[in-house]
Amino acid sequence: MSAKMEYRLARRLAALEASATAAMTARVAQMRAAGIKVISFSVGEPDFDTPEPIKQAAIAGIHANHTHYTPTGGTLELRKAVAARVTADQGINYGIGQVTVTTGAKEALYLAFQALCEEGDEVVVPAPYWVSYVEQVKLAGATPVTPQTTEQTGFKLTPEQLRASLNERTRVVVLNSPSNPTGAVYSADELSALAAVLRDHSAMIITDEIYDAISYVPYARLLRIAPDLADRALVVNGAAKAYAMTGWRVGYVAGPQPVIEAIKAIQSHTSTHTSSISQDAALAAYTPNPEIEATVAAMTAEFLRRRDLILSLLATIPGVTCTVPDGAFYVFPNVNALLNRPLRNGKVCATSDELNLYLLEEAHIACVAGEAFGAPGYLRLSYATGSEEIRIGMERFRAAVQSE
Repeated sequence: MSAKMEYRLARRLAALEASATAAMTARVAQMRAAGIKVISFSVGEPDFDTPEPIKQAAIAGIHANHTHYTPTGGTLELRKAVAARVTADQGINYGIGQVTVTTGAKEALYLAFQALCEEGDEVVVPAPYWVSYVEQVKLAGATPVTPQTTEQTGFKLTPEQLRASLNERTRVVVLNSPSNPTGAVYSADELSALAAVLRDHSAMIITDEIYDAISYVPYARLLRIAPDLADRALVVNGAAKAYAMTGWRVGYVAGPQPVIEAIKAIQSHTSTHTSSISQDAALAAYTPNPEIEATVAAMTAEFLRRRDLILSLLATIPGVTCTVPDGAFYVFPNVNALLNRPLRNGKVCATSDELNLYLLEEAHIACVAGEAFGAPGYLRLSYATGSEEIRIGMERFRAAVQSE
């Protein structure tokens, strides 16, 4: 028998951590397959159906045999529609050479970091942060710098924190509003204050606006407030959250043409383009349509109702406090008071990660621990699920953490 094979993997993978949200989704699927009725608050996707006109556009594309390669970065028609959408959103004219369509907003971010970063660079990623930002930065060879925001500032980066995080090695600053995991939404005044700091530095800016359609307060965009920063800003967005199209895998990045060309060059050697049928669907999504717009508005209104419901129920759980999120579909409760004290059956959890696993095994509810977002002592719960499941899940939560 031959000796056991040892595989040498790339050194850059040594510090890479698997996605905690994907891992929890897989664990929930395993438990459900075993017959355990788990209520999941871990998945970051709308539980609504893709609007009918979008589905019909995809079906029409299949019947029209749109099943072959498209140009790198998407069809001309789709790139025109995306450029028009970004122009309308940002108040700045974007041509088709300034946008590329990607396989989800996640790929848009990955390609952007690959195009912009190298060894020795630093990328400012305010914490709490979406799990993939820091891992993608590390895969690009750069070092993530993660200033810790607090509940007192609404989990938003202050100008003072931003200034303290910048130096000659800073290559990129990432802003995400509405935020995953906190639901924080920057106001126009807050973005203006950050822009004043950014003007004193040459760093590129990535503004991740994937949750822009799901805001419960007036939504402000950095480039609307500071259009002079457009020549060093990349706007990342996609169809996943606004149109309940997570599985279609359509995102985009818009910005200065030389950077977009560099991103497309990488794209040409990786995915080339997202599914041709998904592009037909996205074209319908990004073409003005009152029916689709009404569906998106109704979905956002329902998310607001669910937000208020889950907040009211969390408030009944001793030891749990929560800021009010202004966007996205997450709550980010503080659970520090539940740690290092007996819970049901005398169980003691030292960390929010341990508490998260306890809730999964004991209460059969799935959350994501704050450690994954750079914020120990918190849990992220998605309320993109039915109201009855929210009620049952929060009752399970309350019962599981009560001491006896």
